[in-house]
Amino acid sequence: MKKIERAIVSVFDKGGVIEFVRSLSEFGIEILSTGGTGRILKENGIDFVKISDYTGSPEIFDGRVKTLHPKIEGGILFRRDIKKDSDDAEKYDIPPIDMVVCNLYQFKEAISRPDITLSEALEMIDIGGPTMIRAAAKNFPDVIVIPDSKYYKDIIKELKVNNGAISDKTRANLAQQVFTIMADYNASIVNYLKNYYYPDEKMGSQLVKVYEKLQDCRYGENWDQSAAYYRDVNAKYGLHDLKKLGGKEISFNNYLDIDSCMQILLDFGTENQVTAILKHTSPNGMAIDRKTQLKSVEMAFSCDPLSAFGGIWGFNQNLTKEVADYIINKQKIFVEVIMAPSFDSEALEILKTKPNMVILEFGNLLDYREEIYNFPEIRGILGGVLVQEYDHKPIIKEWNIVSNKNVNDIEKNALIFAYKVSKWTKSNSACFVQTYDTGMYTIGIGAGQQSRVHVVKLAIQKAIEFGHENALIGSVMGTDSFFPFPDGLEVAVQAGAKAIINPGGSIRDSAVIERANELDCALVFCGKRVFRH
Repeated sequence: MKKIERAIVSVFDKGGVIEFVRSLSEFGIEILSTGGTGRILKENGIDFVKISDYTGSPEIFDGRVKTLHPKIEGGILFRRDIKKDSDDAEKYDIPPIDMVVCNLYQFKEAISRPDITLSEALEMIDIGGPTMIRAAAKNFPDVIVIPDSKYYKDIIKELKVNNGAISDKTRANLAQQVFTIMADYNASIVNYLKNYYYPDEKMGSQLVKVYEKLQDCRYGENWDQSAAYYRDVNAKYGLHDLKKLGGKEISFNNYLDIDSCMQILLDFGTENQVTAILKHTSPNGMAIDRKTQLKSVEMAFSCDPLSAFGGIWGFNQNLTKEVADYIINKQKIFVEVIMAPSFDSEALEILKTKPNMVILEFGNLLDYREEIYNFPEIRGILGGVLVQEYDHKPIIKEWNIVSNKNVNDIEKNALIFAYKVSKWTKSNSACFVQTYDTGMYTIGIGAGQQSRVHVVKLAIQKAIEFGHENALIGSVMGTDSFFPFPDGLEVAVQAGAKAIINPGGSIRDSAVIERANELDCALVFCGKRVFRH
């Protein structure tokens, strides 16, 4: 380990820098500093050498050039164990700089201002800072780089333990952090310029992203796959906002289910009492009640109580004691994950009697739907990724009743509900919905079938299996794409459906419409396909 004898300190974010530099001085470390940082050091009685005095060159171009000098970059970059480098350093009077303390102009924060101009944004692109920290990171065996104030406390602690020296492991780790910071910094500039000059370009020629690991998963989808959860460093809102209040470690598959549940809740918002029960990323029971959460839960659970075992249960309102008691004590069902914006204290006590159940609180995340969907959806494929906008646009593009039979307001709301549930069910999908005095609920959901008619049959079969045969009479159905043939519609109507919604768009739409009229079924085309592969 090598002792630190000279440090350059040039920071944009000056939080904590006084205490840190004062501690460095206690180790006899000489401090070099630039104008802005130097002023605050002087005001606090800390001795330092001005960069302009050290280099013999003034700061020029309104501070654009101050550390870009051979005496600075050379002092950072020369390799102490290579004789030629040491000879050059001595020949040109370039003393070693052993520590670089530098955080960058806050470009991302600046461009978040809606009124910022291009010239103002360009001035917030740091040049000298990145040059110094990259140089220090490159030469980390000889130079320690501190690119963020969050490292100050640990560095001082290590200096005390090692009598003024820093370990090779710490140097290497901070060097890695520098290049991560720079990747994110450069990505922000790339994306800003792209959005400035090509604001209407949905998919650019390059995708530049930086992710940070939040958690290793025990394994991936299967036991012999390694996995981890990474977050987009620029995403202000997302699953990283969820607070775990109890339960075991969140697994890879849990995250996939949690993501699906969160997106469903985002789609339904905070109005009324919404319950979503999922298994393998698809809903197997959903309900909306205008009055009570417990009724919503009871009706959602009734759709498919078998598949609810080991499922993900999501709520758009504070979870009550009555609901927790219903799930844990009355139904005594195993729940993998339960998630809500908040929980009654009595509800938490009941839920925590199941130590393995993951309890997630997501606060007011549902209020930030637009901000969350500002980011693209990215899916990995062999050798690359597929990128698309999230499917967050209104579920109904147009309301086109193409049949002779009309629908009333209650039926219209039920159709929209059925179509939303179908949207979040793996395609091909079909969802039957029935209404009651204070709400509506799913009575049969079919998911992931290769043909449209088979998925309708599956939804009907499940409805009958779980006691909803009578509820099928007078129900409505949503399916995530058009009917290629009238057969799917015929099966639904035969089971009892009185109204069906799909996007339309088949070359045989006219035949499907004709058959709907023959069967006295209302048929709505909404103009928006909602496949979910």
